[in-house]
Amino acid sequence: MIEHIEGILSGKGPAHAVIDVHGVGYRVFIPMSTSDKLPETGKKIRLLIHHYTREDREHLFGFFSSGERAIFELFLGVSGIGPRIAVAALSTLSPEELVKHITLRQPGMLQRISGVGRKTAERIVVELSDRIKDLDLAETEGSSAAIARSDALSALETLGLSRAKAEQLLRKVMRDHPNVNTAEEFVQLALSQ
Repeated sequence: MIEHIEGILSGKGPAHAVIDVHGVGYRVFIPMSTSDKLPETGKKIRLLIHHYTREDREHLFGFFSSGERAIFELFLGVSGIGPRIAVAALSTLSPEELVKHITLRQPGMLQRISGVGRKTAERIVVELSDRIKDLDLAETEGSSAAIARSDALSALETLGLSRAKAEQLLRKVMRDHPNVNTAEEFVQLALSQ
């Protein structure tokens, strides 16, 4: 599984970025929330990745913050929702707006997302309202703490923890120790709980 890609931005469009990593160009699909923050081509970039695989396709989806990626992955867990709608959600509403409208059970606002009608919006609210309210969107994209947390998440998964359990432990570390900013500290504190 690919956790992140770091390299030189060699090309970009409104819905994708091409990242050159030692001569290999990775095409990464991105929502508008990430597209708006892309640097100029030729600059260094680091995106968190969701590696989407199905029997007939394989795509990389990139995000600047773990909050964006977490929302994308929550949307993929809703029956009948694929990556196209998950990306459209983050292109239409900010992560904070999505959390707010789902938590407050406002499916009408979700109908602004391309491909989402009344029934789909209601299904999203029903399936995500309890899970999305615990989502931590406090991390800022590209911050050293966000990068360290992402690296710690990978390390915890490598140690055998599920992504859900690792995320839960890291959220607790962030709450109890807000000044932690290295992956090693995150891992140590998460494992000591």
